[in-house]
Amino acid sequence: MVVIGAGPAGCIAARAGSSDRDVTLFEEHPESKRPVQCAGLISKSGLERLKIPAKDWVLNEVRGARFFSRSGEMLEIDGREIKAYVVDRKEFDGYLLNNAINAGVNFINERVDDPSKITFDTSNRVVIATGTNYNLHRKLNLDMPTRFLIAAQYDLKVECDPGFVELHITPEFFNWIIPAGEYARVGTAAFQNPVLSLEKFVRKLKGKNRIKSGSGVLNKVFGTIPLYTPKIRTSYGKIVTVGDAAGMVKATTGGGVVMGGIAAQFAHETNYDALWRNEIGRELYLHSLIRKFVNKIPDKNLDKLFSLFNEEKDIIETYGDMDMVSDLILKLLKNPIFVLKFSFLLPRILFKF
Repeated sequence: MVVIGAGPAGCIAARAGSSDRDVTLFEEHPESKRPVQCAGLISKSGLERLKIPAKDWVLNEVRGARFFSRSGEMLEIDGREIKAYVVDRKEFDGYLLNNAINAGVNFINERVDDPSKITFDTSNRVVIATGTNYNLHRKLNLDMPTRFLIAAQYDLKVECDPGFVELHITPEFFNWIIPAGEYARVGTAAFQNPVLSLEKFVRKLKGKNRIKSGSGVLNKVFGTIPLYTPKIRTSYGKIVTVGDAAGMVKATTGGGVVMGGIAAQFAHETNYDALWRNEIGRELYLHSLIRKFVNKIPDKNLDKLFSLFNEEKDIIETYGDMDMVSDLILKLLKNPIFVLKFSFLLPRILFKF
């Protein structure tokens, strides 16, 4: 089996495939130049699903989130225990790569840009895990995501609660503050230039004296977030796509490590497409519906939804999961009081009543 791309999805796919076959893993970037295009917030439950123990690449432990509507209304969800880890992505990716190599995977630090180099023979499986680099997709005529958000993130010394991430909803996505130890990751995503929105958010934080005096930008990160397409084709006989290369990203948060990792565990199986869809297809679709719903809500009516969710905080805090949202939705729909209030609010939320 050949895996192209040594990000999380590629490394997990390579290690899983090595259980019953020879695997070669290609990565074009040398270790010192591997790009980081991620906020690095990964759910504890997601890592447990992937059987990845927390190691020294964890920079901070998070127990909850504070959501802010566009008018400033806050919804605080407190898990009261560790719910997510803020990680050093280079160290995390290196850990996964070493795991794959230790499992017997043959690692080659070389670029693959000629489709003829990856065909080898008809019995070989080729896993394309190239992230948001779709050059091979175009050359091989493979499906790829068609819509993208662009993300921008600064590392800044910000006054914030280390146990909570902050998500400030914007018309297209949200601004985030992720505490990472001695600094915080402050970012945003948009369909076009996100830097303008990020700079505006940073100025707002400065106006509230939340950025420590004399603190400049410690690091800048930019990346592309593919939007999930339910009908995207991911299997072409011996060639399959996985992770960001297949758009396996949560539309609510832009995170793809866990979802891509779950799918990657099946990349060596003949019924790969059916297996990953059975595990995460519904969840990714629900994340997409939630994102579309939130984006459609007029600003002044989003507060009403926040108020309703504040009334159901116990359910959300008990059953909420950063990755798998179906259990929480089912619990809420089985609550007749919530359904009644939501049904009453729905037309007021979606329209300017």
